[in-house]
Amino acid sequence: MKQHTYHTFSILSTIGGLQMIAEWGAYHHERLDGKGYPFRREAHEINLGARIMAVSDIFTALAEDRPYRKGMKAENITKILREQASRGIQDPHIVKLLLENLEEVRRHVTERQEQVRDYYRADIEKPE
Repeated sequence: MKQHTYHTFSILSTIGGLQMIAEWGAYHHERLDGKGYPFRREAHEINLGARIMAVSDIFTALAEDRPYRKGMKAENITKILREQASRGIQDPHIVKLLLENLEEVRRHVTERQEQVRDYYRADIEKPE
């Protein structure tokens, strides 16, 4: 499971012009304190795009409904993200921006999740 970030970097970095995007994808499990994976980058090595991806990934993992559990309530998401920001794990400025717009972001995520769910249901359940 933890290898997906390395493989993302390995594949995308071979395509000319995608180095920055390769880093965004590869570093989304890195932490500002240097304890993330797969490269153990420290704060000064993690660019803004990767920091946004990291916070977005955590938010999505907490907020989305999954087959094995419902998405978390806003209060729980807020608590977790604030704690990670205060402990130097995630960028406090990115966390603050997300939390200031949490309901709007959550609404968009929920709408998109429903669209994708409807698309797959229609594809799976359509008669042949």
